Amino acid sequence: MGGTGSHWHKNLCAMSYCRRVPAFPLSEGAALLEETATRLAAEDPLSAEALDGLFSTMASIRRHIHSNPEPGFEEVKTNAFIRQTLQSLAGLDPASMRDCAKTGLVVDIKGKGPPSAAASGLRTIALRADMDALRMTEMNRSLPYRSTNEGVAHLCGHDGHMASLLGAATLIAKRASKLPAGCAVRLLFQPAEEGPGGAKPMIEEGALDGVDECYGYHNWPAFEYGSLHVKRGAVMAHPTSFKIVVTGKGGHGSQPHVAVDPVLTAAHIVVALQSVVARAVDPTKQAVCSVTMIHGGEVSNVIPDQVEMQGTLRDLDPSVCETMYRRVREIVAGVCAAFGASATVELEGAYPAVDNHAAQADAVADLARKLLRREEAVSEDGLPMMGAEDFSEFLHKVPGAFWFLGGNEEKLNGWARLGAAGSRSNCMCHNTAFDFNDNVSPMAAVFFVRLVEERLGCSLYSEAELPFPLLEADGAPAWEGSGANGGKKQPAGPIQLPAGKKAK
Repeated sequence: MGGTGSHWHKNLCAMSYCRRVPAFPLSEGAALLEETATRLAAEDPLSAEALDGLFSTMASIRRHIHSNPEPGFEEVKTNAFIRQTLQSLAGLDPASMRDCAKTGLVVDIKGKGPPSAAASGLRTIALRADMDALRMTEMNRSLPYRSTNEGVAHLCGHDGHMASLLGAATLIAKRASKLPAGCAVRLLFQPAEEGPGGAKPMIEEGALDGVDECYGYHNWPAFEYGSLHVKRGAVMAHPTSFKIVVTGKGGHGSQPHVAVDPVLTAAHIVVALQSVVARAVDPTKQAVCSVTMIHGGEVSNVIPDQVEMQGTLRDLDPSVCETMYRRVREIVAGVCAAFGASATVELEGAYPAVDNHAAQADAVADLARKLLRREEAVSEDGLPMMGAEDFSEFLHKVPGAFWFLGGNEEKLNGWARLGAAGSRSNCMCHNTAFDFNDNVSPMAAVFFVRLVEERLGCSLYSEAELPFPLLEADGAPAWEGSGANGGKKQPAGPIQLPAGKKAK
């Protein structure tokens, strides 16, 4: 893929971190973070070898987090590990960090450089990463760093999002002396994105106080590696969970004429609900109505008294949401009336749609075109998605944007990242065999740094110091045979909390 121009370090041009990092747990001393930090601190300008070491350490960090997943609002060890990494690797003072929304973390990197006249009045830019894992069982049995927490796993890439933000924090903190005085970068490590939602309680506890803009990203395995997808307006949907309980009159299966059959009634409701999107929603607008659960009865020869069904509605527009709510209630009431049954309908809306602000979405797209150097690598393809994300809560409070980085390497001359089980596949998020592509984290980290520079009107790194890390066009990592890892020892060391370290 892209980026073979003269600006690339031949020994850096996006090493294939997903193939070169040793499996967890690593066995060498607990000094990996300090060793990497020492090298970064000692070098100015930054060398390709030092940057190589940072990116490799980011992959090790990600794999440690992957191995130790925690669900929403239970990210206690994750919080402590992030704190330790920010202190040891980024050199940040613990006083710059505070817990938020129970297990979340807010961190400020304050500028120490000369004031900037180019920041358009912006003072504080927030960058967000989600922390929580899913309550799912990982099926990557051969993965050396697979989940050690039974029934919980990082199967959506939040481990990679955290590694990306930790890498960006390290690079930004190293050049705080060039970050304009009076300006700051706020890191938001957010709990419970998968539910019940950690963004709103973070906002309620002041996470966005003083913030001018907020940005975040999500990996997306279906998009081509080296592509960035962003657009103005809605990029993800507003979800609603619904629960319908149909009540009839139970009876023997051999005497349906003296019963009111809730199973038959529910079946007609399921079919009728398919008209909500097909016949009630403007066809130029997107919406989803899916019945995903239906339960009723205990034995084969008895008509039950009740049937319960559940499902999801998705919309991108409040007016569409109102239409869908109204039609669901009308359909349920009408079908029940026809069959002599009754029903209750519960509709519970969750996060609003992720709605990108125009100027900030344009800024992300413009920067991506400059860094990726290929117009076609930046697009609106695949957007909006009908999935949901509570990053929307941040965008309802301050301007900002949310984008997607592609992780699918299959188009790199047919070369695909070897999956956890050795398969040449790129599993989708929430698949039990999903594993984050470690080649995405360096891209995300550097993009965050360059975005901070653009929005705050400063220059932290030259292009030669901090090239945008992509694999070579043929899919081969350019670092092999040269640079920091060409025949030399790979950085290896356990990423572990010191004994007794706890989240504050």
